[in-house]
Amino acid sequence: MSSNGRMIFIVIIAAVLIVAAYAVVWHFLFGMPNAQLPPARANIVASTPAGAASDSTSTDIANPTLPEEKLSIDRGTWTVEMATTMVEQARGLSYRTSLAPDAGMLFIFPSSSVQNFWMKDMHFPLDMIWISADGTVAGFAQDVPAPASGTALWNLPVYSSPNGVNEVLEVNAGTVAKYNIQVGDKVTVIPL
Repeated sequence: MSSNGRMIFIVIIAAVLIVAAYAVVWHFLFGMPNAQLPPARANIVASTPAGAASDSTSTDIANPTLPEEKLSIDRGTWTVEMATTMVEQARGLSYRTSLAPDAGMLFIFPSSSVQNFWMKDMHFPLDMIWISADGTVAGFAQDVPAPASGTALWNLPVYSSPNGVNEVLEVNAGTVAKYNIQVGDKVTVIPL
């Protein structure tokens, strides 16, 4: 074998070893499920969106009730909690067990763009209504299911709005169909 042939052979072997080492590290960092920790138990008294207190034993704590406003879209009106900070928006409706029929959560973002949502730690299905900066419905995701218990974060679907959205309304699944909400419908927030 010539010296050029040996050099190519050594480079190929080195590349194979580097790729194999990278694959092993990747597997241990990202390919293995996290160890299951024993759940913490706590008695929690949480206020529901309708304002009634409920006693439950849970491992997680729901977002506290946020400031509310009235919101209407042509044929329907809801009392909505206003999620305006990153922390409020990250927690959203997670861990809650239900939502009153005339309630929702309005996520208000500082700029218009594509907004991405997932159903992390949700226990009931939702409709997501995308609202553009001009105050009209830009689109929606209907009947978005709650994930199965224990679904890994990386397996959760992401629901993306069209571009130009600065508000997202989450309401009970079936709301878009019930009120025949259409793209272009006017959205009005009414201070309480």
